[in-house]
Amino acid sequence: MKFDVMGETTLFSLVLPTAWNIDDKSQFVSIDSSGLKVNYTGRKYVEDEENKENKSWGCAYHGDDGYFFCSGSGKPYGPTYTVGDTIGCYLNFRNDDKMIFYTKNGINLGIVCLCYLPNNLDDLKNNLYPCIGLRSQDASVVANFGRKKFKYLTMTNDDIGKELWEACWINSKTFDQYVDELKNKSNDTLALMSRGKTYLIIGKYEEAYAVLTRLLEIESENIIALKYRGEINYIMERYEESISDLLKIKSDDAWTEEAYKLVIGL
Repeated sequence: MKFDVMGETTLFSLVLPTAWNIDDKSQFVSIDSSGLKVNYTGRKYVEDEENKENKSWGCAYHGDDGYFFCSGSGKPYGPTYTVGDTIGCYLNFRNDDKMIFYTKNGINLGIVCLCYLPNNLDDLKNNLYPCIGLRSQDASVVANFGRKKFKYLTMTNDDIGKELWEACWINSKTFDQYVDELKNKSNDTLALMSRGKTYLIIGKYEEAYAVLTRLLEIESENIIALKYRGEINYIMERYEESISDLLKIKSDDAWTEEAYKLVIGL
């Protein structure tokens, strides 16, 4: 199992992790020399009442049932996951909703509607930590805190400029300024791609869909646009439309194959 973890830090002085803390862990957990791989060495997990209540804020996506939990409350969210899957956790502190979403094998599973970050982020200052839970003996997890590229395509700047990518996460004024400038380039495919991707990052799915649809009117076989629009359709539970977009992409594309399996399995 692998986990991608990413956050954005400029709204308050949050220090992002680079490795697991070997001095602050359960006695039943071992951490390898890289500080990234965690192995559960304890007994088989048995849930008790004390573990069910925790007054601190927290969110979790469970692999055994696909449920999302926010400070004790659980609700169906996404597919289950297991050995070999890569799960991403994304916290967006930039926009007003301060949304949370997860990914599975590079596919966005949609904003978690049940749980939002607290409005007063000062309460979380220096107290927000990534966390994993293991219940199977000899289970292990490898974390990616940003040393490598994230599995989720949208979190890279391969298809838009670094400056715009950073604006999505860092400076809302800069972001809005970029988007306004891009709106005047309605026939520029690169500008449309940039705008569609930035809308997708901050969870404005209808806006992203409209922009990517315009791009595909100009370039009907643009693979990146088809991927993003297919992903948006999946997030918005428009599964037939999602499949239609995915089928237009080459069958040997690994991401598309994974996305198709996810949608077709619903």
